[in-house]
This record gives sequence, structure tokens and C-alpha cells, in this order.
Amino acid sequence: MNTIVIKIPNEQWLKLQQLANNCNVSVEELVSTSIESLLNQQEISLKADVESEVPSEISNRFYILANQWEVEVEGISSTATMSEHPAYQEIISMGNKIVPLLLQELKKNPLYWLLALNKITGVNPIKPEQRGKVKQMAEAWLEWGKNQGYLV
Repeated sequence: MNTIVIKIPNEQWLKLQQLANNCNVSVEELVSTSIESLLNQQEISLKADVESEVPSEISNRFYILANQWEVEVEGISSTATMSEHPAYQEIISMGNKIVPLLLQELKKNPLYWLLALNKITGVNPIKPEQRGKVKQMAEAWLEWGKNQGYLV
């Protein structure tokens, strides 16, 4: 948990206090809730931006294949076996045009899309010390995506 200090005019402070009282919460809770809501809206907006980078028919096909793949590999513990599934291979065959979607999905489930990104891009931004650390591996890919100009 972090703490911030902000300066606001007295008029705004009084309005915040009144709103907090009306909502039966503290000013801190009101501000925290508002910030959380704003961040959630930003995340939704970013997802819309990412999806607008990819034509809808390609995006739809990707999500159909991804859902099919997830259902059909449920219970399989080997990522190597999971990645050999025909739906996953078809996702890889979609090429660079789905990289924005893969980067977005990487945030939700980092393990699933690492190999696909590598196969599609021919790049491996993962440092030796990050190998085997899924969260760090995903962060390396997201950083790579930012550096390549993708909205992540």
C-alpha cells in the first residue's frame, strides 16, 4: 500500500466531504474507489485500443481458437503438449497481425502465450535469469511489445 499527498482547494475538499458523507464512506474510501474505477475504465479503454489494432474478423477467429484450445487442453500439465494442439498451431499461423492480442492476453495468463509470441516474432526478449519465472518472462514480452510500439 502506498500513500499520496494531494493539495486541493477548500471548495473541492468540502464537496468531497459532502459526497463521502452522502455515500456513508470516508473521503479516503471515496477517493480510493474513484481511482480504482478510473483505472478499470483505462484498462477497458486500452483493451479496446488493442482490439482496434486488429481487424475484428481476425480478433474473433483468434478468440474462438483460443477458447477452443483452452477447453480442449484443460487438465494437460505439459505446456509442450498444449502447444502442439491444432488450435494453438492455427493461432501461431495467424502471424504478426495477432501479436497485439497475444500481448493483451499475456497479462491474463502469462504462461499460455509465451511460445506463440516467440514462434510468430522469431524474437526472445527473455533474459537468462528470467527463464522459468513466468511472471518475469511475461513482463519481458510486454516490455518488448511497448518497445515495438504495441499498445500494452
